[in-house]
Order: sequence, then structure tokens, then C-alpha cells
Amino acid sequence: MTDPLHPGDRVHPIEAESYRILAERVDLSGWAPGPAAVAARVVHATADPSLLANLVVDEQAVVAGVAALAAGAPVVCDVEMVRAGIASSADAVCALGQATEAAEGAEATDAAEHPSRTAAGMAAALDRHPVGAVVVVGCAPTALAEVCRRLDDGSIRPALVVGVPVGYVGAAEAKEALVAAAARAGVPAVTLRGERGGAAVAAAVVNALGRLAGPSGGRARRETGSATGPACLLIGHGTRSAPGVAELRGFVAGMAAARPEVDTAAGYIEFVEPGLDEAIDGLVAGGAGHVVGLPLVLLGAGHLKDDGPAAFTRARARHPGVRFSYARDLGVHPDVLAVVTERAVAAAARLPGGEADAVVVVGRGSSDPDANADLAKAARLLADGRHLGAPIPGGPAAAPALGTVVPAFVSLARPDVTTALERAVRLGARRIAVVPYFLFTGRLVDRIEDEVAGWAATHPDHAVVTGAHMGADRRLVSLAWHRYDEAAGGPVHMNCDGCLYRAPLPGYEHRVAAPPFGGPPSTMAAGSG
Repeated sequence: MTDPLHPGDRVHPIEAESYRILAERVDLSGWAPGPAAVAARVVHATADPSLLANLVVDEQAVVAGVAALAAGAPVVCDVEMVRAGIASSADAVCALGQATEAAEGAEATDAAEHPSRTAAGMAAALDRHPVGAVVVVGCAPTALAEVCRRLDDGSIRPALVVGVPVGYVGAAEAKEALVAAAARAGVPAVTLRGERGGAAVAAAVVNALGRLAGPSGGRARRETGSATGPACLLIGHGTRSAPGVAELRGFVAGMAAARPEVDTAAGYIEFVEPGLDEAIDGLVAGGAGHVVGLPLVLLGAGHLKDDGPAAFTRARARHPGVRFSYARDLGVHPDVLAVVTERAVAAAARLPGGEADAVVVVGRGSSDPDANADLAKAARLLADGRHLGAPIPGGPAAAPALGTVVPAFVSLARPDVTTALERAVRLGARRIAVVPYFLFTGRLVDRIEDEVAGWAATHPDHAVVTGAHMGADRRLVSLAWHRYDEAAGGPVHMNCDGCLYRAPLPGYEHRVAAPPFGGPPSTMAAGSG
């Protein structure tokens, strides 16, 4: 038999009958598909539909959890009972045993560092997995309190927190603290408000996400011939950073989960396999007659204008019967700005007084002036009316607040991070939030943190914090699919007025019609279909 919620998945007849009864008794028609799958699993595990009234789960949490599990992220559990209940327990870890042994061999004063051994175990596990993990608390409110504390001090950046501890003492309060802390940190969370919860609920949530992240990717669809529409080739840059690779693959998995009917694959420019040529050939071998290339880049610089089009030029020569279309960058879009705003507000909350006098937005930097100008444009739009940083003194009361938002670059362009921080200080800022304008973590994001820490060490009279990068936010997944739809439906119009290959920009006149990166000129014109 097949799972009624996930057709194609083979399940035991008893489980299939259970889901059939559940569908008769519980109306999930008003829920989005992802949260509905999680809700159904929770009810199936507990036989208690009344839990749904207090279940907090949204599409952002589902996309983040599916992406993380598909990318092989570790699952950090508070107790062994939760770990044992997770179907794919190979990647689930619990440090309670080590914490118990340490407590038994420690002095009483050492053991008092945490209110419970479960909290000590969670602290130890989070020390080992501070970034990208799925953190699951099913029993101990004190463990969830430790998670909330670390979310607030910025020492962890999990992909998702599932917090459903059970009990009369502290459980309800810990869950409310999670809702608030997760919102401040910009981290997705799933919880069950009130005193109820437990290991079965925690495992059910993770197992539902695991099933959504299961064998439903592009290759499985090619084998069954069930894909519809043009195939989607996600073009990532690649990174030497292991957490960055996990986030990149996780975003790709989230994209595939959001539109299972589209044959989706990913190729990478460097450092990560498969390369662009291999990924394109795989889609064509699977039967794709039309491939849409979708660059996972925020701003249109060399990788958008050169590497992707060059790969498609080579692909057209290898596959003359296949149509290739190319999407534009994610761009300075309201959804991108909304995510950055949330990251800035969450970072500012960690400053004295909970607000920033100025926000420094740090992009990658490029030798392409158009891309650098777009970051400056993003900073200006973030300043206007979004209440980031301090408004200009004496400005019109009726006008939207124009905050102090300073653009900066971590490489190849100016101002650099330290120069932007000094500029913010000269504008009167004493509390500064720095936000990486990056989709994924990596060595450049690490460099931003290091440069901010170095500057802070020499400016003890100023408070500065570094916020989180964007990550696999559901709005960015939705925006990426919107760019796919644009390219699939017709020609995409790039911004050619500021393109250094087409317009004689002052200081860049020699780049007009020049071959990119020293290669043949035939790879130009990123927007061609």
C-alpha cells in the first residue's frame, strides 16, 4: 500500500489504515501542504487531534527542515528517547550520556553550571554542532531553555529548532521563550504551545520532515517520467566551507521539495560536484527537452554574466535539439530586503538597548560596477522606511524614517568592512549591527565576522554585533521559482544599461565586448534564451 499523504511511498497496511481513519476525522484542507504533513504525522503518533490547535509550524520551518535533512545535517536531540524515535537515526546525536558521566565524576560546583544534566548534554551537543543542525527537544524544558539562551547570544545558528518538551514545570514557558528567541534570531521553529508534548511528538515532527526530504528529488522523478514543465538547473557557485556546502545543497533540496513536479538538479561553478556540464548532461539524459538555468546569486556580476552563459553555450553545442533558457539573478527584490531586514533587527536586539544606531550591510564585492551599485541600492532601500538604524536628525516628521545603513564589501570593492564601520561612527553611531548580504555561509562570511571582531577589539566604547546571513528562507525559495517562471515563459530582460560588456562606463571602457575572464567572446549576453 502507499501512504495517502505521500503517494508513492510504501507503508505497512496498518499505517495506511491509520492514515485513512485520520483523514476521515481530521480536516487539514486549510493547511499548506508541508505543515499539513507535519500535523498529520503528529496526530498519527499521538491519536490526539486536539494538539493541532496549539501546533506552531509554518512553511518556512518545513522548507528549512526539509532542506537541512536532505543535505545530511545532524539532528541534535535532548534525550535518547527522542533520538531512538527518529526513523533516520544515523545522523541523530544525543550527548546526555556524556553529560551524565561528566556530572558523576565532577565536583558539585562544576555540575551546577547547568540546571539539569539534560541541559548540560544539550550544551555539549550544541558546542559540537553550532551551525546548520536540526535541534530537537522533546522532553526537557531546561534543554530548550539552553537552546533559547544560545539563540539570543548568537553562539548557535541551527537550521531549525523543534521544541516540544512535556511537563507541568517550565514546559509551557520554555516553548513561549522559543517562539520569541527564534523570531529574534531569524531561525525557523516548530513547537506545541502549552504543557503537552513529548518524545513521540518530537520524533513525529522530524520524521515528517524526513519523509518530505526523502527520495523525491529530480532523479527519482526522471525514472518515473512524472516531471512536468522545463527542467530546472540551479547554478551555485560552490565553496570550500563544509557548512556552506551543506546550506547550498539544503537550499537545492528545499527548491525541489517546493515544486516536486519539476525535474530539478544543481550544478556548481567550482569546489563542489557536480559541475555545470555534468548536471546539464544529466538533465538531458533524463529526457529534458527544455532546461532553465537559474543562478543562485543575489547580484548580477561575473558568475551570472559569464560562467552560466558559457556553460549553456557549450551545452547547446552538445545538445542541439534541446532548448536552453537563462534566468536572471534574484536581484534587489522586496523579499530579499525583507529577509535582510529581519536579520538586521535580530542582530540589533543583541545590542545594548536592543536597537542599532547604524547597520552595515556587507556584500561579496565584485569587479563589476553594476553589481556593486546594486548593493548600494539595496542599502538605500533598506534605510528608507524600514526603521533600520537611526533616522536623520531634523528630517520631515511625515517622511518615512531614513536610517543609517552603510554598504560595504568583503572583497574586490570599497568601502571594506572596517572603513564602513568607521564611516558609521563618524555619522554618530555607537551601536552597530553588521549583516552579511549573502545567501549562504562560507569563508567570506567567516571573514566578515573576523574583521568585525578585530575592529570591535580596538573600539571598546562601541558595541557591534554580526548578524546572520540569509539562508534557506522560504521567501527566497519562492523568489527563485518566480525567476524560473519568468525564464520558462519567455525572454528575460536583464539590466543592460549598466552592463560593463555593453555600456562604456567610465573607467571600464576597455571591457565593452571584451571576452570575460580572458575567454572567447562568444560567452557574452547572459540574458539570451
